[in-house]
Amino acid sequence: MKIGFIGGGHVAQVLAKLFIGKGHTVVLTNKHGLEKLKPTIERLGSQAQAGNLAEVVRQDVVVLAVPYKAVFEIESQLLQGKDIIDATNYFPHRDGDIEELREHQKATTELVAQHFKGANVVKAFNTIPVADLARLATSKDNVKRVALPIAGNDAVLKDKVASLITEIGFTPYDVGSLADSRKSQSDTPAFLFVGNKEELSKKIGD
Repeated sequence: MKIGFIGGGHVAQVLAKLFIGKGHTVVLTNKHGLEKLKPTIERLGSQAQAGNLAEVVRQDVVVLAVPYKAVFEIESQLLQGKDIIDATNYFPHRDGDIEELREHQKATTELVAQHFKGANVVKAFNTIPVADLARLATSKDNVKRVALPIAGNDAVLKDKVASLITEIGFTPYDVGSLADSRKSQSDTPAFLFVGNKEELSKKIGD
């Protein structure tokens, strides 16, 4: 699979390395200029490259790996018809007060999907600090594998992302629709929780 990353920071770098390890190719971009990404691309190897936004969105799936507020600075039409993985988290002290989120009227990823109208959006890779992902993706025992929440309305994209989660050594845990993605936001018990599928289910309350 060809995977694009909007954002070239820690989240993008760790996920990119894990995906490359399973044979995928990645294109990373950032707002600081592609020259800044050269050391990162060199570390990631030949299956990685730096590119502009236009190159990133040409990939099979695009990962949002930027601060939550930065998502809404991206031109909404840019990702129309695209498959998106939302790996962001909303933190009011950093991203500002958003009434719909403060009052739990919408899930954070629902607002992302509203911004990128016409795109397919799945929430994933946001609950566990990325620094821990490589360390935790070690168990070959399906019962003991750490579960990662996934949510979305598009079944085909969910299956695609669930396969990525499985490939890199985790168990996908489907929490439901985009509206249900609030179960795995940064203000829930699932955030930062590490456990297998059964343990995550109890934590979420399903």
